[in-house]
Amino acid sequence: MRGSWSIKAVLPTLGVEGYDALEEVRSGTDAQAAYMESIAPDTTPERGQSLQEALLAYCTRDTEAMMIAMDRLRR
Repeated sequence: MRGSWSIKAVLPTLGVEGYDALEEVRSGTDAQAAYMESIAPDTTPERGQSLQEALLAYCTRDTEAMMIAMDRLRR
């Protein structure tokens, strides 16, 4: 884990797919930028929908990761 206890560092040690498979939002910084772009007045509806889907995929991965980590710790 190279000295880090972040979920992104822990996941690979648990044998779980990380965030690399996500297409657009792979980090908290990406999520912040995607959100800001999604609420900008000049963002097209299509782009807004794409960003919303990317944010949902990222948040889903975060939630799944925490659930897996908790399950492994309980065992």
